[in-house]
Amino acid sequence: MKMVKSLLLGSAAGLMAVVGAQAADLPVKAKPVQYVKICSLYGDGFYYIPGSETCLKVFGYVRADYGYNVHTNVVHYSGDPGAQDRVGTRHPYTTRHRLNWSADARTQTAYGTLRAFTSLHVENRHTTDANDINQDDITVQRAFIQWAGFTFGRTQSLADVPGQLGDSGIRSLHQAQTESTTGASGINQISYTWNLGSGTSLTIGADERRVRSLWNATTPGTRIGGNPATSRTGQWEPSPFISLRMNQAWGTIGAAVIAQNNRAIYYTGAPGCPVGAQVGTTQCDHPDDEWGWGARAGGEFKLPMFGPGDRLLISGYYGQGATSLVAANSSSPGLFGTGNNPNTVALGFITDSVYVNGGQFEQTTAWSINAGYEHYWTPNFSSAVYGGYLEVQYNDTVIANRSFCSVAQVNPGARPCDPSYALYQVGLVTNWFPAAGFRLALDVLYTGIETAMEGPITLGQTRGLRPTGAYTAKDDGIVSVMFRAQRNWGGGD
Repeated sequence: MKMVKSLLLGSAAGLMAVVGAQAADLPVKAKPVQYVKICSLYGDGFYYIPGSETCLKVFGYVRADYGYNVHTNVVHYSGDPGAQDRVGTRHPYTTRHRLNWSADARTQTAYGTLRAFTSLHVENRHTTDANDINQDDITVQRAFIQWAGFTFGRTQSLADVPGQLGDSGIRSLHQAQTESTTGASGINQISYTWNLGSGTSLTIGADERRVRSLWNATTPGTRIGGNPATSRTGQWEPSPFISLRMNQAWGTIGAAVIAQNNRAIYYTGAPGCPVGAQVGTTQCDHPDDEWGWGARAGGEFKLPMFGPGDRLLISGYYGQGATSLVAANSSSPGLFGTGNNPNTVALGFITDSVYVNGGQFEQTTAWSINAGYEHYWTPNFSSAVYGGYLEVQYNDTVIANRSFCSVAQVNPGARPCDPSYALYQVGLVTNWFPAAGFRLALDVLYTGIETAMEGPITLGQTRGLRPTGAYTAKDDGIVSVMFRAQRNWGGGD
């Protein structure tokens, strides 16, 4: 018995020794490793790129837009929108769907933060012609580097001011026609910013130019609802600017001045070309170069006393010889009537400057003012009312020579041929945020055109499906509607 007991105990001890030896040979479970290290230097969402000191944030959004009486998100107030009551060159219903992908990379250097930012739009939209074509585009919205006060590349212009009506302001779904902003697509530029303290900064820089027609009034090709042909030369220099901005707890204000050179090609006939000269060549003269300019100011003011998140936005623009610096997205209106008023049209023309052969520039003057107020009914439900007013004005010389009427074949009789006009927009946008990063929005907008050439007119050329003949130039307007669903991911705005 003692022998059996000794044998069993010895076998057990041997078995335990073998098991212990095998267990020692097994791999030990490693402690958890943080393969992606959080970077807290620049806010939420940044991570260190493995093996580097660069912090990266990746984010974006998916957007679906549905519009009525718009092209993408621009109101149909030019061309032939009135023909929508049958078969027109513009469709009243359009759609656009977009994927945005953005990346923000930052590294600390001896001269401050080195930042590289990129943002791409991959977009599909339904074009507004009779062929029902779906068009795909890839757009570089942002691609810039910031370092030691410098900004190089494509970004929103640092000459833009707060108080805007679009995505970066009151969040209208429509593209405003009464302001000048580069927020939607960006602009190529170079600039330097000084931080002056107390939330104030001063920036000098140069943007790529934003131009409209330098119209030679002896050149054919102008018609109602179309922008006059341009005789501008290529870009010789960018548009310099200086901008001042202040950020405070109560809001943001800013102002800027921008200059833009107007330079035309050679005259296309006498008296600017001598007898026997080949017109439009170096044998002819040309108008003297002339600088246009624009000034703007705006602000966004927080109003928590009326409700958490409430705010007021306001901005104003003025320009001479640089109408795109006042209303970047506007085009020459040609809004034909529909229904009971098919033979009416609200018209005008927008240019940077006008000249004739042998003459000098007559620069166009434009100004606008915009405002909006947003109120939050609940923390995730808001409404904003907004609007803008734009005037485009020509001087007595342009009105007296009647060039717009003769070339566009618009006959107002004995009344002055004044291509000036005013445009105003009033809208209401409502936002619901049912979940974090998810927005549903509905925007209703009225756009009105006030024509300076009011009264009976005769059209000598067709426009879209509109025939020639007798019409009445009168003020008119159009209602447009847009709906948007947007899902942001990665913490982007």
